[in-house]
Amino acid sequence: MRFPRTSADPVLSPRVRTVTSVLIVAVVVSSFVGRYDLPIAGFRVRIEQVVPLVLAAWMLGHPLLRGAFFRAARHPVPLVYAAFVAWNVVTTLVFSPSLGWSASILIWLMIDLLLLISLMALAEGANLAERLGRLSVAPWALVGFTAFAVANLTRGRVSFGADFDYLYEVYVARATAIEANIYASILVFWTLLAVTRRGLSRVEITAIAIAVPLGLIASQTRTAVFSLLLGLAVFAAYALLVDRRPARERWRRVLPAAIVACTVVFSYGILAASGSTAPADRTLSATSSPSPGATREPDPSNPEQQNKIGDIDFDGGTIGFRVTVAELAAEDMHGVNLWFGNGTNTFGLRHEQPGTPGVSGHIIMLPIQVLYDGGIVGLGLLGAFFVTVFACVPRRRRPVAAGLLAAYVLSATLTSMFWFAVTWILVAVLVRPESASERDLGDA
Repeated sequence: MRFPRTSADPVLSPRVRTVTSVLIVAVVVSSFVGRYDLPIAGFRVRIEQVVPLVLAAWMLGHPLLRGAFFRAARHPVPLVYAAFVAWNVVTTLVFSPSLGWSASILIWLMIDLLLLISLMALAEGANLAERLGRLSVAPWALVGFTAFAVANLTRGRVSFGADFDYLYEVYVARATAIEANIYASILVFWTLLAVTRRGLSRVEITAIAIAVPLGLIASQTRTAVFSLLLGLAVFAAYALLVDRRPARERWRRVLPAAIVACTVVFSYGILAASGSTAPADRTLSATSSPSPGATREPDPSNPEQQNKIGDIDFDGGTIGFRVTVAELAAEDMHGVNLWFGNGTNTFGLRHEQPGTPGVSGHIIMLPIQVLYDGGIVGLGLLGAFFVTVFACVPRRRRPVAAGLLAAYVLSATLTSMFWFAVTWILVAVLVRPESASERDLGDA
C-alpha cells in the first residue's frame, strides 16, 4: 500500500533557505533544553514550545513555504494526529472540571501538530534535523556523565545538570532536559537513529559505544537501558529476517547496533551486580516521593549512595509508585468515562500525587494517561497514529522505524515524553522522503 508523501521541496532563495535552516536548528536545539521555560500569559512556557511556533509562523508567512506546509498537513500522519488532538478537545469540553487546567496540554498538543507539519513540509529540513540529532549522541551522553560524576563526587556542592533522587540518595544526570528520564529517553532515541544507519565510520561507532553506556549510567534510568536494548534487538531482527538483501550485507548492517548493545549490557551488568540496590526508603512519603513536587533537600554529609540502576524490584521504589498511580487512575475509568475519557490533563484535578500531600497528581505512563484523558477512543486513535507512522515510513527505513517505535512504546509506557518536541522531530525524520544518498547506499 502506498501513501501520499509531501511534494518535492520548493526552490528557495538563499536567504529563505538560510532562515529556514536556522529555525530548524533552533527547534532541534530547543528539544534538548526542556528544563528552561518562560512566563507567558500566566503559563510557564518551555523554550521548545516557543521555537516551533516561530518556525510555523515563518513557513505560513512565506508563499512558497506555505504551499509546502499545507501539502504536508494533508499527509496521513498529521491527519491522524490531528484527529487525536480533536478528540482531546471534545472530551475536555464534555468532561473536564477545569478548561483552564486542561488548556495547557491541549495547546501543547496543537504546538506539536504545527511542529510535525513544519518539519515534514521540507525533506531537506527533516534531513537537517536528523543530522543534528545523530551528531548529538556522544556529546549528549558525555555531558550527562560529567554532570553525574561531578555532582556525586562533590555530594551536590556542584550539581549543574543533575538532580537528587530522594529514594536512592544519589544524584542523577538530566543535563539540560527536564528530568533524568527524559534525558535518557532523548539519548536512547537518537542513539537508535545513529547506529542503525549505513555508512557509519569506525570513529562514530566507537564514540557511541563508549559514550552511550556512560550516559545511561549517569541517568540511573532502568527503563532507558531496556528500551535501547529492545529497540536494537527489534531493528536487528527486522533487518536480518525481513530485509531481502544478501546475508553478508544484512549482518554488516546490524554490526554497529550489536556493538552498542554489547557495551550497554556489559556496563549495565557490572553496575547492577555491584553494591547495594535497595533504595534508601521504599515508602512513598512526602520526603521520598519521586514526584517533581517533592522538596526535600539532600544531605551532603550522607555518604550512603544507592545503586538505583541495578534495582529491578517491582514491589517498591519508582515502579511501585507507577503502580499506585495506575490504581488511582483506574478508580475514575468506568462507564462512559472508560470509553470517552475524563478530559485532558484532569487526573491532577481529582487526585493528589501519592505520598506527596498538596501536590496535584500526574500520570507519566502514556497508555494510562491517554486512556484516562480520552478513554478507549483516545487510546485507539493513539494506536492508529503509531500504525500510520510505520506504514508511511519508506521501505528501506522500516527496520529503523520498527526498532525506534518499539523502544518508544516501552519508554513512554513508563515515562511519557509524548508531548515533548523530540517525539515530533523523530516522527518527521522517520517519514521523510528518501534522499538520493539513501537510495544509493540502500540506507534505512
